[in-house]
Amino acid sequence: MAFDPRRDVTVNSGAFRVDVDELCAAHTLISGEEALSIVPARLALDAALGEADAVSGLIPEASARLASAITGALSALNSLETEIDSLRWKLQDTALTYANAENGSSLWELVPGSPMGPQLSAQGLGPMVMGPAGLVLTGASALVHGAQDASARAGAPWLPTLLMPGLSSLVAEKDLCDTVIDGLLFKYHVDEASGARFQRDLGRFALDVNSLPAFRGVAQSLAGLGVSQDLNSTSTQSASGVAALVAPLFAYLGCADLRLGHGLSCGIIVRGADGDTRVRTNGLGSRIPSNVLDARSRSALAAMPEAAPDTHYEGVTTSADAIEHITEMHGGDADNGEIAIEEHVTVGEDGATTRSWTVDIRGTQSFAIGQSGPQDMTTNLQGVAGMNSDQLDAIKEAMNAAGIAPGEAVEFAGHSQGGIMAAQMAADPCVRARYNVVSVVTAGSPTATIAPSDVPVLAYENSGDIVPGLDGNATSGDNVTTVMFHDYEATCHADDPVPCSHSAPLYVDEIRSTLNAARASSDPGLGALAAAEARRTQALGLTPGTQTTIHHYQTRRITQG
Repeated sequence: MAFDPRRDVTVNSGAFRVDVDELCAAHTLISGEEALSIVPARLALDAALGEADAVSGLIPEASARLASAITGALSALNSLETEIDSLRWKLQDTALTYANAENGSSLWELVPGSPMGPQLSAQGLGPMVMGPAGLVLTGASALVHGAQDASARAGAPWLPTLLMPGLSSLVAEKDLCDTVIDGLLFKYHVDEASGARFQRDLGRFALDVNSLPAFRGVAQSLAGLGVSQDLNSTSTQSASGVAALVAPLFAYLGCADLRLGHGLSCGIIVRGADGDTRVRTNGLGSRIPSNVLDARSRSALAAMPEAAPDTHYEGVTTSADAIEHITEMHGGDADNGEIAIEEHVTVGEDGATTRSWTVDIRGTQSFAIGQSGPQDMTTNLQGVAGMNSDQLDAIKEAMNAAGIAPGEAVEFAGHSQGGIMAAQMAADPCVRARYNVVSVVTAGSPTATIAPSDVPVLAYENSGDIVPGLDGNATSGDNVTTVMFHDYEATCHADDPVPCSHSAPLYVDEIRSTLNAARASSDPGLGALAAAEARRTQALGLTPGTQTTIHHYQTRRITQG
């Protein structure tokens, strides 16, 4: 299917309030009107076309004119249905994404034709009506979820669990099953809304966890550990808290007890193409004998490949270019990571030379834990939890090696895990104190819990991609521009192992096409994107004459193995 930015892109810019009840009502009304109007009209026109064909031999000219008119009416009806379906998708996607925004929105789970409920079709209504306890379980979910919404807003998310523990437990199991199903639909590419549904269902399950009275003590115990969590958390922070619990548990089980991966990390090594090597220890590394640390560092360094040579190009680096440069990295795997830092040099009209920088951060290279490469699942969990990680330390050391001077404009850009790291870096007070952080660009990244509030963020997401929803909430804020694509039928890149909807090359294609459309469009949403892109270009001081050098750095954990 040809990519059409005017129809397939939704842009949210700045702070906004979403009334999910209104969205659900509009979606339900449109679904009903479509079922009652479009389908009967098509049947009537098809019947009329058949009758015109039947009498074509008797009155050929008149029947030909009639058939032409009917065919034109069918074509117009098909166009209308396409526009209606596009609007219904956008209403559904937005309602699913922001389902926790309004109290009572969960009651729409009971209403056929709503984004939360079954669709108006035999396939949609069948499981609810004919399935075992389908209506009862749907009603229970609506009741518990509505109570959770109200209780969370009142600062007592544990109240529904105390008042109806059995029912809350049953609904929590259903929410977890729904989340798993969404993940399978994403994996097998069979539901165009799997990303939005996953975000909603994961947020729901996270709120189920947060509703447990015991979780209040767990949340309090996380205080002071660098975890993005508080005692009055919503589903967003709750998802962060769940990740905060899983990250150290997996690290301990995998690295200490089960001896998976390469053992516990002592720190990180960063090496550039010029051979410059930097070592940064973490908490464990600072506590072991220096001779042991030196031996492990030498072993890690000997196993590292050479960093790629510098590359050069001229012109303005768009946000599409920044993500594309990430896809062009080829030196990262389960054992080694790779970071690229773009040095932009611009000569002004007055002859003065200025420098600015874009830090390009790759996504996950291994879905295992405890790997020697810092771009693994351990870093994912630490990132969503708002915790420090070896990957963050690696980025900081690469920036030191690149020679970024204090006060120079810096942009952080990343795909998937790289976007999490980009948001964390931009929100880090120490980083902000040293550098002039002017922009964040993310593609397919869950950053709602960690995105900075006072730095412009340009977040690209795909409606079929579950990864941006891994924090359980939509990315939004005063300085956030979220661009959501609906391109589920787009062609996959054969050389990309991840599912289509999360493919980095696919994101590049989407971003580039949309930016091109935004520059020439009067659409308010695309105009907001064009304005956001212009702000980052100006903040980085980029011009057609800007000369950019991309410096590449290899990274590796210092481990026991």
